[in-house]
Amino acid sequence: MFQEQSDWLASGRFADLLSARRHAPYLTRHRLAAIDARTRVVAIAFALATLLWIALDVATLRADLWRFLLAARIFAILVLLRLAIVPERETGRLRALTMLGIVLAMPLMIYAISQYLFAGLSHHGAAAINVNLYRALPLLALAGLSIFPLVAGEGIFFALVIAAVVGGIQSGLVGVNTIELLSLLWVFGLVMSVYLIGCAIQLNHMMALAHRASHDALTGALIRQSGVEVLDLHFRLACAQDAPLSVLLLGAGDFKPADGKSGNAARDQALKAIVAKLHALLRQADVVIRWDGEQFVVILANTPLRGARLVVERVMRELLGVRTGAAPFTPFMGLAERQTDGAEDWWQLIALSGNRMQLAKKSGAACCADHEGIIRPG
Repeated sequence: MFQEQSDWLASGRFADLLSARRHAPYLTRHRLAAIDARTRVVAIAFALATLLWIALDVATLRADLWRFLLAARIFAILVLLRLAIVPERETGRLRALTMLGIVLAMPLMIYAISQYLFAGLSHHGAAAINVNLYRALPLLALAGLSIFPLVAGEGIFFALVIAAVVGGIQSGLVGVNTIELLSLLWVFGLVMSVYLIGCAIQLNHMMALAHRASHDALTGALIRQSGVEVLDLHFRLACAQDAPLSVLLLGAGDFKPADGKSGNAARDQALKAIVAKLHALLRQADVVIRWDGEQFVVILANTPLRGARLVVERVMRELLGVRTGAAPFTPFMGLAERQTDGAEDWWQLIALSGNRMQLAKKSGAACCADHEGIIRPG
């Protein structure tokens, strides 16, 4: 059990619960899409609750109070319904969090107005119950955030904003004493802790699902569809920053069964060993994609041709020793680099590395080809 926890922490998954900085593109896309979809659902739910609450105000509050609140409620309902019907498109992080923030702002606005109206007034019976429900609006808004797959940084930001609003209103308008304010903030902190745990559970579950959907079950490398997203992102970033980007296409070759094993079993074990070796040799920022059968694409981010050649030599030396139920195999590779080859898109890098991989395959065992020719293990 302790080993599993250690592996989980070492894998970086815990850090991914704290910040979205290291999230893979496929995880970011799914997470933001989930936030967007759930924001729309919450907006509709808040709009409906806000509408139904009007009847409670009319039945329990004075006419001058509920009429003022009615104007605020109508405004909130229009804003919430507008957010719910915003045309769907590829959602960026800023857009998704802004929409969520606007949804949260509506109950907080009604809360602030109600506390201003109710300050100094005494209520009894059903009116007192209604007034207490208004005081619970920030806690309801905070609890509702637990359905969103937010990282801890985002969750804490929203919680602190809500706490600041509550603290400012309670101390400035209502005039509670220090003990009451601290008690309120303590309860708020407890609710925040529960809500952050809920967000972490949501995000961790999404991370697990996204990992299973985006990674090859046999080798643990990215599947081609997810790899294309990562490759496209790296290429666009490299162009924007005028940075190098190297792509290595590796063909594992033929696997000959040994030790009485079947050909498929030998192939599977060798492919797993290849990817394990690659992950051990490469940096954490580098990406391994199972491109097609026994072919793998390695993305060497921010790596010029000279650095990529050093990686190639190290990979060739290590992979020549891979033997797990199969006879030693001879990897062949093709290397392309964005700036050196003047590639205009990532697909051109794949095409160049593919042509060079075929050249390496024809020229002999355990070699790599780039724009200058053949690279053999030193």
